[in-house]
Amino acid sequence: MKQKKRALKQIGFFLLYTFAITWLCWIIIIIGNRYFNALWYGEPLFLILYSIGSLGPAISSYIIYRLFAEDFGEESFVKYIFGEKIDKKVWLIFGLFLIWRLFMVWIGFGINKPISILSVIINLPLLILLGGLEELGWRGILQPKLEKVVNYLPSILMVGAIWSIWHLPLWFIKGTIQSSFPFGLYLFSGIILTSSFTTLYKYTSNLFLCVLSHAWFNGCIGLALYIGNNGALQLNLNWKVIVVFSIELIVSVILGIAYSRKKALLC
Repeated sequence: MKQKKRALKQIGFFLLYTFAITWLCWIIIIIGNRYFNALWYGEPLFLILYSIGSLGPAISSYIIYRLFAEDFGEESFVKYIFGEKIDKKVWLIFGLFLIWRLFMVWIGFGINKPISILSVIINLPLLILLGGLEELGWRGILQPKLEKVVNYLPSILMVGAIWSIWHLPLWFIKGTIQSSFPFGLYLFSGIILTSSFTTLYKYTSNLFLCVLSHAWFNGCIGLALYIGNNGALQLNLNWKVIVVFSIELIVSVILGIAYSRKKALLC
């Protein structure tokens, strides 16, 4: 009971800091757009506010790490992110995850030009900064703490919903990827990705690999939104996309449940 209360306290502080940092920055952009004809997508001041907002979960994870340092037991925040030495098995899991993403855009969205994949690699540092680093909060803090309070499957649904709601202001900012498709669809994809990234973290115990995987996904889905539609900000859904994402959800849930049960038996 004491452990659950402590986990709830950490979850509460994390969500408070995360939403406060992010929504404050993004709401300022919305106000600038609507009332002052300023802070438009791509402008320098927009990018500064947008970037700070995107870093909300990462900044909050560091705050929680400092406030509850005794619960982490790591020598430094850097070690907390990168974990222990990565063995061959972990690299294999991570490699398969990256290959699956390429398969997803190839089969689901029909993007198979090598130059397209090269663009993702080139933009990877930016994708890490404006998306990947979220994982320090979602997978590093929220998901594991929430699993101390509820079971694995409910935690997946809750984190996926919270993650999606956290993005909500972006639907009111013209030019963002989120503004291109319905929130309900985004919520469903958020639950799928929550399951995938959580399973990846369980089997690798490495937050940085989750950061890279998140950034890699953003790059791949960017190909589908832009290159796959001749520059149009639009996601064309078809039965192949539905099948690919359904497979990802089923496999990740099965692997996640198997890991959780195995860990429970060992404990």
